Amino acid sequence: MSTYIDLKDVRITGYVAMGLIALVAAESVWGTVNDWQGGSSSWSFLAIMLVIPAGVAFFVWFRGVTHNAEAIALHGVRTVPQVWKASDPAQRDVPFAERVASPLIKPWQYGFLAMVACDVLESLLLDTPAYVVFSTLSTLCAIGAAGLACFLVLRISVMQQRFAVPQSKRR
Repeated sequence: MSTYIDLKDVRITGYVAMGLIALVAAESVWGTVNDWQGGSSSWSFLAIMLVIPAGVAFFVWFRGVTHNAEAIALHGVRTVPQVWKASDPAQRDVPFAERVASPLIKPWQYGFLAMVACDVLESLLLDTPAYVVFSTLSTLCAIGAAGLACFLVLRISVMQQRFAVPQSKRR
């Protein structure tokens, strides 16, 4: 007999977060292409500014999945690796301390931090030849971090949905 837990539905906030994260990466690519063609650096600045709504959407999603993970694991959960461990149905019978988080979490975190560092350097070196180099590095990090973030958001949302109370079908 399966056990169902009344959880928050995090799919919509997850989709919004994934969409905004993908938009940041796409705009970063557009800005870098524009930089290589000698265009305005305002496109890269726009990508930096799009990080804010993406971060807010991710935060709202993360609050929901943290709440759900605590209900699933009956354990305090505060980080993405802990959310993964609590949400993974394949590890349900393993004690929480022995569960394993996704190996993609660290590369996503490091990719995001590298993107932010390159964005800061890009902003400081605005009118120098090194600007385009850091713009390109920032874009590569943004693409990698965005892809991993979208995968993790989707995967955690789907894993948590398996524990949710089944909804009756509407006719």
